[in-house]
Amino acid sequence: MQLPTVENKLSEFDARLSRIEGVIDQMNTRLNGVEQGQREILSWIRWLVGIQITTLLTLGTLILFKLG
Repeated sequence: MQLPTVENKLSEFDARLSRIEGVIDQMNTRLNGVEQGQREILSWIRWLVGIQITTLLTLGTLILFKLG
């Protein structure tokens, strides 16, 4: 039976480290995509809130002038 040499252990370590680095890069890419999606959702929510506030102000003003 052949004992593992230092070179074999180093090459195994390098292979495992490369695999871990690849996984981390993939996670980073996916998280960046999620972050971009969250920014887009927040942008849409701000628009919707702005439209609702404008609508309520317009309706309130029209009601006040109609009753006044």
